[in-house]
Amino acid sequence: MELVLASNFDDALVTGSASLPVSTFFGNFPVGLTGGGRPPHILPQIDAERFRTHLGAVHRQGRKFFATLNSNDLALKEYATGFEQAFLDEVDRLLDLGVDGFVVAVPLLIELIHQAHPEVPISVSTFARIRTVTQGEFFLRLGASTLVIEEANRDFALLRGLVRRGASVEILVNQTCLQGCPFRGHHLNTSSLASQPGQPCPALEYPIAECGWEMVQDPRRLVSAIYVRPEDLAVFEEIGISRFKVSGRNKPTPWLLRAATAYSERSYAGNLLDILSYVQVKAPLQYLRSVTEASVEPLEEMRSLRDAYGRLGEVTIDNRAFPKGFLRRISATDCEHTSCDECGYCGTVAQKVLRIGGRPLSEYRAPERIPPTALLSHIENVPPTASPPSGGSTVTAPSAAH
Repeated sequence: MELVLASNFDDALVTGSASLPVSTFFGNFPVGLTGGGRPPHILPQIDAERFRTHLGAVHRQGRKFFATLNSNDLALKEYATGFEQAFLDEVDRLLDLGVDGFVVAVPLLIELIHQAHPEVPISVSTFARIRTVTQGEFFLRLGASTLVIEEANRDFALLRGLVRRGASVEILVNQTCLQGCPFRGHHLNTSSLASQPGQPCPALEYPIAECGWEMVQDPRRLVSAIYVRPEDLAVFEEIGISRFKVSGRNKPTPWLLRAATAYSERSYAGNLLDILSYVQVKAPLQYLRSVTEASVEPLEEMRSLRDAYGRLGEVTIDNRAFPKGFLRRISATDCEHTSCDECGYCGTVAQKVLRIGGRPLSEYRAPERIPPTALLSHIENVPPTASPPSGGSTVTAPSAAH
């Protein structure tokens, strides 16, 4: 087993995980030329000295650090005069700081990095949304060394096909995204743009609220979501996948260590949400609480939304109650082409493992339909986060002809 662990740039994370099979950490500055896949206000605000010092701690442990340049939308900067040189300058600065490799989504950027530094490993980000073997082969030909899979981590026909083609496959294990999420493309674009200089950054990414609303309406989706339980890693190892990614760049060190320990031990006896990113409900709920405390109008509508999300604020997933072979059963189902209602397996499991406010799922009643669009006009932009030093490279905005 090999773990790839999110970094919050706390050196205690490196020393605290010394006994765990963590081979690689990943992260970056909150804002960069191409963005890094997370809104900057939720990430550690670091300078070049902290970056270099943290990578020194990583390297002293014999581990590697990959920088995230994984936005899937470049805001058309790729057409601007000077973009290629500015991007390569940023890559060079990161390499000078000690970066060992990169996590990238846009094929153009993979090609540029590989041409300039053919010896540097590149992982294809989940933001690239690889869903076919042909896509995977394309990225490998461009120079990528590893394919990171998240949305399709239950598509075992795809995973077997990628392994057969000789790909190094990495599975992101601890996100609670909806199976087949219709909001994901919008969400990835929002995160990508928010982490680039001069772009607005919403205090709450609206697609998260949409995703969370689906769970509020039907909590069974917390079981059919795309995470992987620590107990189920063997299902991937049997087909030749042994590299697992634990996300949480915005999480405190104890949280990250708990999650990494659970996956390294292949077991977690508590509430599964303790080691999963449950942002779909927590983030909208936190934001709605602040909105209602500020008496933002329409106040009653905001309170109704707050209370609706609040119903899943006290939810637990009893990891001990899952049936043995949970993911193995799913691996035998064509989830990509089967309705969850038609299959019904995850819904049956949800009745056993979910507790909402300490009560069984059977007693839960979904709130009346309140379109979360009511929240959209109240989401403000946070103040811009400073970019790391540019090193003098400039990018001229593309003309109207582009």
